[in-house]
Amino acid sequence: MSKNKIVLRTIVDGSKIEVKSKFDAEFRRFSVERNTQIKFDEFKNLLEKLHALKDISFLVSYIDPSDQDLLPINNDDNLKRALINAKPLLRIIVQRKVWKTLMVMVL
Repeated sequence: MSKNKIVLRTIVDGSKIEVKSKFDAEFRRFSVERNTQIKFDEFKNLLEKLHALKDISFLVSYIDPSDQDLLPINNDDNLKRALINAKPLLRIIVQRKVWKTLMVMVL
């Protein structure tokens, strides 16, 4: 039995949402209370601390479990939708923000 299945089975009451976040090649796992109204800014600050992104601009997205689409989380409504759709795990992708001026210089 894989470690992931063991972790997910320990939360049988459904009061917490398991979150797996990825930044570059680095993964972090944590949980959030299902019934709390977490704000996007709080969630983004948590990701910033977990991945040590103090002076790095970044974008937050999640993988929709129904169709595997990568969807943005950039406000409270998107975060709420991501938490509702988390079954059984919320998969978060953290990406460095690329500035348009840098993209123009490269092209």
